[in-house]
Amino acid sequence: MKTLAWRIAGEDLLLDSERAVYWPREKTVIVADVHLGKGSVFRRSGIAVPTGSTLHDLQRLSALIERHAARRLLVLGDLFHARLDDGEAWHAQFDAFRRQHAALRIEIVQGNHDERSGVPPRWRLDWLNAPQVEAPFALMHDAAPSPLGHALGGHVHPVFKLQTRRERLRLPVFWLRESLTVLPSFGVFTGGWEVQPAAGDRLVAASADGLAIVR
Repeated sequence: MKTLAWRIAGEDLLLDSERAVYWPREKTVIVADVHLGKGSVFRRSGIAVPTGSTLHDLQRLSALIERHAARRLLVLGDLFHARLDDGEAWHAQFDAFRRQHAALRIEIVQGNHDERSGVPPRWRLDWLNAPQVEAPFALMHDAAPSPLGHALGGHVHPVFKLQTRRERLRLPVFWLRESLTVLPSFGVFTGGWEVQPAAGDRLVAASADGLAIVR
């Protein structure tokens, strides 16, 4: 299954296999840890990594927005990997993405990797301070229990290890806890932190094959 209905803090949401959440009432796609431009940062440092990860992630975002007919994209931190440098090729790709979704509101709860300086005004990005309260949620980058609402965030790039006799998989997961929910990292060029779920926690793995409840 590509989407899975899940009720969090009394609110009906859709978990999406593209490592995103869709909030129907607000017509909002929610992602965390996109890390656009990460490959460029590595290459500037002399580390040879493949090109194309940023374009691939922008194409995935476009598909999500169109599939859900979203009016808003909400990023829970780390839309960018580092301060933007002028003239990088992927900036033109973001230009094209923004033209394609000209009416889309893009809001970012600033993460530890995000830097507003150097971001072109033409991209029309709205930066939010954390926690941003939209009942019943407290929106932040590094999710932690909050008196303001059920915390939604990212930051740790949660993964879960599945092991059989022949193979071992580390899959991105939605980590669903009593007072907070941690989204998997959206970006394809990101690492992951293996979660240790507590009693009562639920884990939903996201892969190209769809979603699966693994705990």
